[in-house]
Amino acid sequence: MPAHRRGRMLTAWALGAAAAVTLAACSTPSGGSSASTSASASTSASASAAATPAATIAAATQCASGADPKTQFKLGTFLPLTGSLAFLGPAAVGGAGLALQDVNAAGGVNGKPACSIPTDSSDADNPTVGSTNVKKLLQAKVSAILGAESSSVSEAVLPTVAATGTVMFSPANTDDALSGASKWYFRDAPPNSVEGNALGKQIVADGNQKVGMLVFNDSYGTNLRDATQKAIEASGGAVVYGAKGKNQEFSSKETNFSSQVSAVLATKPDAIVIIAFDQTAQIVPALVSAGWKMSKSYLVDGNLNDYTKTFPANTMNGAQGTTQGVNPSAAFKQKVQAWYSKAGGSTITSYSYSAEAYDAVVLMALAADRGGDSSSATIQSNLLAVSGANGGTVCKSYSACSALIKKGTKSIHYEGFAGIGPLNAKHDPSSGYISVYQYVGNNDSKFVNSVRG
Repeated sequence: MPAHRRGRMLTAWALGAAAAVTLAACSTPSGGSSASTSASASTSASASAAATPAATIAAATQCASGADPKTQFKLGTFLPLTGSLAFLGPAAVGGAGLALQDVNAAGGVNGKPACSIPTDSSDADNPTVGSTNVKKLLQAKVSAILGAESSSVSEAVLPTVAATGTVMFSPANTDDALSGASKWYFRDAPPNSVEGNALGKQIVADGNQKVGMLVFNDSYGTNLRDATQKAIEASGGAVVYGAKGKNQEFSSKETNFSSQVSAVLATKPDAIVIIAFDQTAQIVPALVSAGWKMSKSYLVDGNLNDYTKTFPANTMNGAQGTTQGVNPSAAFKQKVQAWYSKAGGSTITSYSYSAEAYDAVVLMALAADRGGDSSSATIQSNLLAVSGANGGTVCKSYSACSALIKKGTKSIHYEGFAGIGPLNAKHDPSSGYISVYQYVGNNDSKFVNSVRG
């Protein structure tokens, strides 16, 4: 825990009319994620860490060629192993792998071992990778797809996936535009509107009136900016740079931020919000070189990383940030790491969306159990019911929930590690967590608080 808390923390948030349900690009660390001295170095390092275990998401459960998706639960994983979101790959890969391991330890789905086909979703700057790999999964006739983590990638491939009648369940998408986007699309992490609402109110509560925003131009960046700006203005503050409609966003491929930094500092902001992915590795040095104190900065789920090996000591000291989702328990993190290490991976430094990935796999497996087969149509029609949308008996593990189903209990409520409420009619979580972090000491963020609504 940090030595102190700046300002007051929000006590609650709601999904609904006051804060629309959504999810955007994926997000950041529960204790930090790895980054290196440059965006390209960060990407390649993260990708190499994720690729090895992803290729063997439980080697013993690799789907055999021609396996029938109706009689065997075939999970296609569509997670970022390369690109600007590769730092998120290990946590989701580990969470999904652990879930499959637990499912099979409990007897499998409908009495048969579950299997998987792993692929790389990459990011929006590499659309061919995602398009090619999602088609690979569809051609393999998977029962369901876990992913993508990037909202932009999901938005790009969803029409293709939905046209085949295949379930797509993201553990990390946060763009509001994906709420209710398709009967075949589900997600289990809180939305941009909720994170933006919490972040904007926190910024003003900390005594900041004039806020500059450095925002990268994709659906995640602009959607989260819009929600944060709305909360800042509703709380009495003003966005003096990077506001909606000002055309001051930067390209996701930008590598030199001197002009953006000069422009935002010219407005004399009290605080600066950085909404970016691995571009942050260039933005922060540019800000510091221009004399900006990072203690007056706010990060988001896409860049709330561990920068101990990226910046000089104490560069980030005092900066704050928010992320969707729960901070997983130490015991859960240990299990995810154990699975990941056994599969050939290195140390996981960010556990963002590991719990959500785990729960998504378990929910889909339970939906198949409840419906009696592993076809995508069966999973789609039973997902809300096993999430507790109809009430029912609460159960906290795949083994406990599947045992209830086998006994004839049709109404169950799986309460997993992510702590979300039942999925709603738009296939979003009806409640969930926003976690607050603060950088203390050598550029690593420390968990401060999680608030649920």
